[in-house]
Amino acid sequence: MDRFRTMESFVRVARASSFTIAAHQLGLSRALVSRHIGDLETRLGVKLINRTTRSLHLTEEGTAYLAFCEQVQRQIEASEHALARTRAEPSGTLKVAAPKSFGAVHMADALVDFAQAQPHLRVSLILEDVSFRRGYDFVARGLDVAVRISSLRSSSVAEHKIGDVEWVLCASPDYLARAGRPARPADLADHACLIHVHVAANDRIWRFEGPRGEIAVKVKDAFSSNSALALGKAARAGIGIALVPRYSVTDGLADGSLVALLPRHRVAQRPLLVVHPRATAVPPKVQVFVEFLRAWVAKRSVN
Repeated sequence: MDRFRTMESFVRVARASSFTIAAHQLGLSRALVSRHIGDLETRLGVKLINRTTRSLHLTEEGTAYLAFCEQVQRQIEASEHALARTRAEPSGTLKVAAPKSFGAVHMADALVDFAQAQPHLRVSLILEDVSFRRGYDFVARGLDVAVRISSLRSSSVAEHKIGDVEWVLCASPDYLARAGRPARPADLADHACLIHVHVAANDRIWRFEGPRGEIAVKVKDAFSSNSALALGKAARAGIGIALVPRYSVTDGLADGSLVALLPRHRVAQRPLLVVHPRATAVPPKVQVFVEFLRAWVAKRSVN
């Protein structure tokens, strides 16, 4: 017999001082409720209720056991209420991983705003760059979500597009004075290039969309990094030509220390993604974060 069912029957009988009333409250037969009490007494090895034809009352052991049962019920109710509050209002800890460059430029601001909007959540932002060729082990890292500018291409995760990131081809005036300005994408094969690793299946193949369709060029690396900010610094130092997210070189393009190249050949935008483990029921805190970040990105320029 189910232990909690017999405990519930005992509590109802003890409170009502009646098997008949308890049976009605539980939607059971009087005989079944009586059997519950008998099974409970047998399992515990003590008499809980003294019964006569006209009345019943608890034994000393029954009084003590009633107090125990009521305490257990209160704990169960409190836990259920806490879970219900979690569903209605996210709480606990949300741990977010983001690329170092994008995280430093944009995600820090976004997570601060999110933490202010969700005071019952403890928010943690981890800045790290993870290889394109392996998936996040969310459990081992203790992560809830990851923000990425490339797909993990894994069936074990769910990906939500929350915006687009614009990429730009650029170099310093000093580099262009020494090496010449490329006139078409194919010219890049003869230049020193700065490679952003781990954002595409093949980091050294750069793709452009021009008047005659897509063009793919295999480039040679003079410098490589998984940080767009580091690549921007290398470009400003004149090491070579960089293909990087625009947000990482905005200041350089504005002050003239970097020059945008091949304006007639567009670099395709790449999606900004929120990634989390695929599950039947997505935690409310993750749902709220995805919705918040999508709205946050829509109101601001992350290029």
